[in-house]
Amino acid sequence: MTFTRALAKEMGPRKIRVNGICPGTINADFHNIFTNAEVRAKVAHSTPLGREGEAKEVADLVVFLASSHASFINGANIDINGGTVFY
Repeated sequence: MTFTRALAKEMGPRKIRVNGICPGTINADFHNIFTNAEVRAKVAHSTPLGREGEAKEVADLVVFLASSHASFINGANIDINGGTVFY
């Protein structure tokens, strides 16, 4: 997160925006291969939305951040995790 902010500060004058994406558990090959089904179900049900995220949801965020609609977003770290809060 600090690296994202530092790079955004450094690259901003060159009109290059830098943002970070902080995903929670996403239904993707990594978890299909390496994460036990019971663990996945427990994590999914512990999120306020009660499910895992989908890869398309993360991709939609990437497209938004790359678009002109996000032209004033720089140095942000965006959680995409169904509302999970880590302490």
